[in-house]
Amino acid sequence: MSVVAIQGVKGSYSEEAARIFMEADAELIECLDFAQAFDTVANARAEYAVVPVENKIVGEIEDVTSLLRMSSFSVIKKSRLKVEHVLTGTPDCDGDLESIRTVRSHIEALKQCRRFLSANIHIAQVLGADTASSVRRVVDENIADNAAIGSRRAAEMYGAKIIAENVADDKDNWTTFCLIGR
Repeated sequence: MSVVAIQGVKGSYSEEAARIFMEADAELIECLDFAQAFDTVANARAEYAVVPVENKIVGEIEDVTSLLRMSSFSVIKKSRLKVEHVLTGTPDCDGDLESIRTVRSHIEALKQCRRFLSANIHIAQVLGADTASSVRRVVDENIADNAAIGSRRAAEMYGAKIIAENVADDKDNWTTFCLIGR
C-alpha cells in the first residue's frame, strides 16, 4: 500500500487528486501546508506527495513551484482537476448571502474567487489551512454568519449548507496537480 502526503484534509482538492493518482487503498497523510507535505516525503514518512502546481485563474502556485525547485523530487504524474468552488455555511444557516460576514478558505481558493468576493464587500476574508478544513471548521463552530469556500464534496462530507455555487471567477476552473516523489 502506498503512503501519500496531501496538503489539507479529506474533502480537499488535493485528496481528490490523490485518489485519481493512487489505488483506492492508499494511505493519506494530511499536512497543514505544502512545506509539511514535502517534508513528509523527504523524511520518508510518505512515498509520494500530491501538490497543486498551476490553476487556470491564478496561474502558477508559487509556494509549490518554489519548493519543487529547491527539492530533488521528481514529478511522476500530472493531472488536471476540475475545480468547482461553492460557498458553504452552517447546516442551519438561512442561506441568505447578505447575512454572511466572514468567508474562510485557502489563500489560493480566495484568489480564484476575487470577482465574487469583490461583489460582496460586506464579507471579510479569513485565511484557512485548506478548503476542506475551512468548510469543516465553519460547520464545527456553527456561527450562522460564517461561511467557507470549498468543494461540493467537502460540503457533503462535513454537513455544510451550500449558499452559492460557481463562485470562482471562471466556471471552467481547473488546477493541475502533480504526484511527486524521491
